[in-house]
Amino acid sequence: MGLFTITERDKILTIVEHLISEGIEISVDIQGCDEQFSTRVVMLKMDGGGSRLIIEDLYPESGNSLIESYPDVIFAFEMDGSRCVFATKYLGVNTEYPEFGLIVAFPSTIQITEKRKEERVENSLSEFLSVELTVEGDAKVYRLKVINVGSYGFGLIVDEEHSDLLEKLNVGDRIRDLRFFLPEAILTIDGEVKHKTQISYGRFKGNYLLGIDTGFVAELEEFKERLKKKT
Repeated sequence: MGLFTITERDKILTIVEHLISEGIEISVDIQGCDEQFSTRVVMLKMDGGGSRLIIEDLYPESGNSLIESYPDVIFAFEMDGSRCVFATKYLGVNTEYPEFGLIVAFPSTIQITEKRKEERVENSLSEFLSVELTVEGDAKVYRLKVINVGSYGFGLIVDEEHSDLLEKLNVGDRIRDLRFFLPEAILTIDGEVKHKTQISYGRFKGNYLLGIDTGFVAELEEFKERLKKKT
């Protein structure tokens, strides 16, 4: 697996601005904790105290107290077919309007590695036409756009037209028979609601991101391999 390190501040700044504008989900590893948390960068703060990042509160919420005791953390995210990682440090809580959240240090380096085979699905997002789902006990069918496909889950855009879905689903709910529409076939899998997050930046600003946990990548890779053998 290839790896290189970005040290130039202007390049790191470009990546940080991309994280903010696209609302990219970031996984957070806290020292001494096996559980993984998630967040997003919402603001770059530059003043006399140097450059810092303002991030959303961690999800699950237990991470917000853990990070105070273990401030040295690792952030990871996917970008342009690669996995990006950087070390940072929790500095405190931002209470200044308009962006409330946690403050972490601006990264001095970002390491980029080539994604493993099973992680390359994100490069093929254009293959998805949509995802269709229903809520147990409700006949309404929701067809949503897919973004942020990762190794174990994905995000669905919930716009104003489908906003009632947010009231019907809670974190931890199991969704049966999610139907992924690809150009050549339909893949049906189950998933679990991880989070419901309003998007503050980028082209989907104002909509909500519905995070779903599932064994998505493994199932999709196997599914695509079966399709290849049949064609």
